[in-house]
Amino acid sequence: MHVFLISLVVAVDTSELPDEDAILMAFGTLPTVDEGAARFELAPPRRFVLPAILLLLSEQPGYGYGLVPRLEEFQFGHVDRPAVYRALAQLEADGLVEARSQNPTAGQARRVYSLTSMGERVLGVWMGVIKDEHDHLGQVLRRYQATGTTDAVLAEVGGGWSSALGVAWSPVSSTSDGRSRFNPVEPERDELPPRVERPAPGASPAAPATSRNFRLDPERSAVLIDVRSTVGPLSFGTLGVSGSFRGAVADGVLHLDFAPSGRITIDVTGLTSGNRLYDAELLRRIDARRHPTASLELRRCDATGPGTRYRLAGELTFHGITRAAEGTVSVEALSDQRLVVTGEQVFDIRDFAIPSPTMLMLRIFPDVRVRLHAEAESEEAQ
Repeated sequence: MHVFLISLVVAVDTSELPDEDAILMAFGTLPTVDEGAARFELAPPRRFVLPAILLLLSEQPGYGYGLVPRLEEFQFGHVDRPAVYRALAQLEADGLVEARSQNPTAGQARRVYSLTSMGERVLGVWMGVIKDEHDHLGQVLRRYQATGTTDAVLAEVGGGWSSALGVAWSPVSSTSDGRSRFNPVEPERDELPPRVERPAPGASPAAPATSRNFRLDPERSAVLIDVRSTVGPLSFGTLGVSGSFRGAVADGVLHLDFAPSGRITIDVTGLTSGNRLYDAELLRRIDARRHPTASLELRRCDATGPGTRYRLAGELTFHGITRAAEGTVSVEALSDQRLVVTGEQVFDIRDFAIPSPTMLMLRIFPDVRVRLHAEAESEEAQ
């Protein structure tokens, strides 16, 4: 709907245009936006009612008052009935719609509006404008997505952009093309701050490391499941990630003097790709009603060398089945009170007794890539 919101801001006054060609040319031209008119709240475009009425009448002729609830289906706020009748009068004067009288059982005659042949042509021009705007806006979203920042990924998951933007999978293997997701954008090389040497994980910290409890921030934690399918790459995401972690952090590093432990719970009923048909098929296949959550229990954590990489081992429970799971994650300590954990791992859904989802021409291959971004804050700081 947001694409329509932006693209249909186009406003054209055709009341003084002399012929059909002039009208078509006018509808094919995008006006400039008044300087300083930046608006960030969602609101109905001033002239949205014009192309919306053309679209509705192309679906089915109707009365003026009957168009009001149909216009509200676009969910752009309150629709003013007098404004609808004014728009119909303008469209009729421009030759885009025509009206015929229909005698009711009682009272005065009612007017039934329908689209003219010229109105159909103008509507086609409008749809071309919308398509162009949709493509341009898609580029904006993809560039934002490509920044790889945490906020960009969280916005992608929360907004269900995946069906429109796609994900970067190799068409022949279960490997991605290396696009950074969940990773912060690196500054330019000449803008890099002086390197701070951190002690190796497990080494004695300059400040005493104290084991403390960290609780995940559900609004800043997400899971993305990238899959390959016969219709191309798909991605399902959810922000419903909760849980806790216990570990020792000092000098910006997770120390293993105290064995870390933790548990993450994922609300699988919230998984969405932005496509309702795909989402419904996925939730049906994983039997989300019976198994609404997946969980990961941390059993072991080993340092993989200097830096922030760790090898985790534990148990993953999904679809009511528990399997041993291992993977490498990055644990960044923004402070001794806040941690950011990112990582990814490929799983075979058949290991959890889930057949490959199929629907019409859609078939999802069994190897799926699970990406995790979790931010946790010390309970002492809450």
